[in-house]
Parts: sequence; structure tokens; C-alpha cells
Amino acid sequence: MTTTTTIHSHTKSLASVTGRIGYAWDRLLGYVKGGAAWERDRYDITVNATGATFATARETRGGWTVGIGAEYAFSQWLTAFLEYDHYGFDTRTIPFDVIQISCGCTSLRADIRESKDIFKVGINLKLSPAGALARY
Repeated sequence: MTTTTTIHSHTKSLASVTGRIGYAWDRLLGYVKGGAAWERDRYDITVNATGATFATARETRGGWTVGIGAEYAFSQWLTAFLEYDHYGFDTRTIPFDVIQISCGCTSLRADIRESKDIFKVGINLKLSPAGALARY
């Protein structure tokens, strides 16, 4: 009987700090962006024959992000955007905590490489139009 193992990756949170630069054509803004990114992950190694988890790991890793997008202003208080972002977190060696010693191992490490591609669509609603603030 062949026993296989599987590593499951669960992203708990993803954050970034970016800057963007672009060019406006009337009401349309095209832009590129880049910056730093962080994510919090949990990994579980399971034995497919039993479905039991025998090792886990958690980490917060830093990386980078780049993206491209467009934003259109329908009015002074309403805009919509489309954006594509790529997140790169490179390869790291992760130490796992062994839960079940039945595998005969006391420590376990795995090289894990992560990257994410995210497409965003959104609407921005400004709570104070520029015209209303100018009166005061």
C-alpha cells in the first residue's frame, strides 16, 4: 500500500502598502503600482490514507507586490476601478511541528514558494464631495 502526504496552505490574512503613479485622460486614470506585502499562513500536512493531520506550521512572511489598473470617475463623488495585482513571497524553508510521532520523525522542514494573482473590481463613494467642502 502506498501512502502519500499532502500539504494544505491556508492564507489567514494578506496586507500591502503600495504607491501608484498614473496618467489621466479626462475622467479615466490608468496607473501602475508597487510596494511591500505581508501574509499570514497556516500549513497542514495530512496522510491521504487516513486523512489525519500529523504536522502543522504557521508563519508571517514579507514580500512584494506590483499591479496595474484603471479608475473611472462617473462624478465628483463616485468612481469605479479594475485592478490586477501580483504578490511575490519567494521560497522559504518552514519548520513543522510534528503532532503524531507515529511517522518516526521528530522534526520536519519543507521549502514553500508562494505567489498570488488577484483581480479587483470596486466602487468608491466619496462621503464629502469637493464642492460641498469648498463652501465652508
